Amino acid sequence: MRNNALIICCGVCVAGAFGVFTRWIQNLTAFDEEGLYISGSFWGWALLLLCLAAAALLAGALWFFRNREGLVSGESFSDAHSGGGALRRAAYLAIAALTAVACAALLVTAGSSKYSVLLRVLALLGLLADGGFLGMAAYGGRSGRSEAGSDSAGVCLASVLPVAFCCFWLVVSYRQDAATAVVWRYGPEIAAIACSLLAFYYVAGHAFGRPKPYSAMFFCGYGAFLCLVTLPDERLLALQLLLAGCASMQLFFLWSLSAGLRRPETAEAEETISAPGAEEDGAAPPAEEYDSLADAVRSAREEEGLADSFVEGDPRGGEKRPSGQENRWQERPVLI
Repeated sequence: MRNNALIICCGVCVAGAFGVFTRWIQNLTAFDEEGLYISGSFWGWALLLLCLAAAALLAGALWFFRNREGLVSGESFSDAHSGGGALRRAAYLAIAALTAVACAALLVTAGSSKYSVLLRVLALLGLLADGGFLGMAAYGGRSGRSEAGSDSAGVCLASVLPVAFCCFWLVVSYRQDAATAVVWRYGPEIAAIACSLLAFYYVAGHAFGRPKPYSAMFFCGYGAFLCLVTLPDERLLALQLLLAGCASMQLFFLWSLSAGLRRPETAEAEETISAPGAEEDGAAPPAEEYDSLADAVRSAREEEGLADSFVEGDPRGGEKRPSGQENRWQERPVLI
């Protein structure tokens, strides 16, 4: 289902591009010289309508995949994230490198901020979350590794790290904007981090045996969209790169989940084929082998004698009688 994955990921990126433009224009025109929001600004309403339209379109696409196409996801983490194709490894390595660079830059440049300690802790948690993303991406690329609900403790721990990172990022963002009275200044960023938190939470559900693939795909797509929307805001360059890395992670999980969707009959067939020790139904037993022609003749005669001793029903009267008395089998010649 790679075409579906391509369509939905491209749709999120296109919506994000429109969101970046709308947010940029809003920052230029919707605030006065003192930084207060101009009531009734057109671009504020335009951004709000764009967010609602993106959520509706994404939910509609996923509803179509689930209810019209009947697509299902694998039960285990490795099976659910088995999609992505040959570029999967290169993609998650590039995303991990971008996030690592962002965290390293935040460690270096956080000293210029008022909340340098919080930002440095955020950078360290970001490195841990980056490692967790690497572990999840590498584990998910090998389908058939585990059964439902039996994923290893390593992938469970890896899936928790991005959730903890987003939780702390929410605290840092709230602390930075606690004195800001204009909701439009910090609202999109709070919404993006919160949606990303829900995305990683639902992605981790597969590892803990509580899969909700369509909820995970929705929040991954919408979280990536909101992260892109907040990029025109003023913040440290390292935080901008961190937002871009977070959006890329969610797009990667959206791609792997949607590419791994299958029809129910296909999923059952793949599980049957991949099951260890599976054999074809109705397979014929192996034929007997004889050492010589004399042994084959002797075996054929013994089978004929055994058939003569069976009790068979009389088709004319219904009484059962030994088959050796009437209609005795004639000895068939053996062709040599």
